[in-house]
Amino acid sequence: MNMRVLSLVAAAAAALFASGCASTTSLSQLTGQRWLKAELNTYDVLIISVDGKHYIERPMAPVLLDPGPRTIVVQGPPVAGFSRGEQRTLKLDVKPCTRYWLEAKKSSALAQDFEPRVNHTEAIAGCAAK
Repeated sequence: MNMRVLSLVAAAAAALFASGCASTTSLSQLTGQRWLKAELNTYDVLIISVDGKHYIERPMAPVLLDPGPRTIVVQGPPVAGFSRGEQRTLKLDVKPCTRYWLEAKKSSALAQDFEPRVNHTEAIAGCAAK
């Protein structure tokens, strides 16, 4: 390739990268991996569904959603002797341009029961809240 073609390719790649940083949507994100892992008896969760739409086929991918009140079903980790954890429902008023890390809070490491809750939130950089 000559230098002109390479510079055009580089310019196009830079334009695509820059357009991906500044967003005009106010989407928010949910993830089942905890941000802060220091508190005892807290665990990652699996996001099963949000408002009836299932996300089980993409367990590690963040869930993108519009702001507003949401009903989120999560599955906690199983304890010894169980193949799956229990499921719980979390009601959350999702704010625009916010990333949420969810977790399961158990009374002990041997408990199957848990409370679903938000572990951490942060503003999404470059997101324009409408």
